[in-house]
Amino acid sequence: MIEVREGKTMKKTITIVTLPAVGMAQTAIVVTALALATSGCSTMVAYSGKANAPLQTLKYTQGVGSVVEKDEVHEIFMYPTFKMQGTTMTTFTIGYANNAAEPVNFTTNNVKAFFRGQPVPIYSYTERIAEIQREKTSKQIALAIVGGLAAGAAAYGASHQTYTSNYHGYVAGRGGVTAFSGANTVRVYDPFAGLVAGAAVGAATGVGVQQIEYNARNQEQAANSILQANTVDPLHMVSGELILKGCCDPYPEPNDVIRFEVTANGKTSVFEFERTKVSAR
Repeated sequence: MIEVREGKTMKKTITIVTLPAVGMAQTAIVVTALALATSGCSTMVAYSGKANAPLQTLKYTQGVGSVVEKDEVHEIFMYPTFKMQGTTMTTFTIGYANNAAEPVNFTTNNVKAFFRGQPVPIYSYTERIAEIQREKTSKQIALAIVGGLAAGAAAYGASHQTYTSNYHGYVAGRGGVTAFSGANTVRVYDPFAGLVAGAAVGAATGVGVQQIEYNARNQEQAANSILQANTVDPLHMVSGELILKGCCDPYPEPNDVIRFEVTANGKTSVFEFERTKVSAR
């Protein structure tokens, strides 16, 4: 058994099992990938906006509440990007409209997040892309190692075959009839069969590597929605996603909130969202 660990949350296990020969030796390769969620991957959390009157209002669209704040210099809205979310990669959408007379630069640096009073980092676009690339590389390396071991075991099992023949009979003599039986075992080495078996497992490994690459590209496309640096001209608006890094605890507490402080046009606005655990069925 060989274990390959990826980061803190993924473990790949390869178990090579040799089955007893029945006429012909057989080798089975079993590759099992175990995703171990150390932070409770089955826990889902719902977020509810809390409007701080009189400046803020709460407006609903398809059950998702947006907290909106509007004054003479700007309008800002925030809402949870997904109705229910896991306890990692918690994501909110923010929109900013510039009602002032001068352009305003608006980025993730304008936003601070807090959970239970402690600051929470917010991904920038470049940070998220770098993380996706690191995860992709580590997964591909781990899969290549596992696939190489499996291919070698498959090639060995296929190239080393065992053939068994059984015999029995009776011999009549002066003393009566005597029964006899036995077995002959022959081991045959076939390098071509080993090459074919090894190539088959290698091809499957190649498909897995390509799938990891495809998944990473999809993640990179999704990362394009992260709020990036924008110069917002007067009477223009920008929006994007805020992805919290390393947040949050899978066990919501009473009055548990995520707090955002958004600074623009020389003013700081506070947005709060209460966390509620969603029971799994």
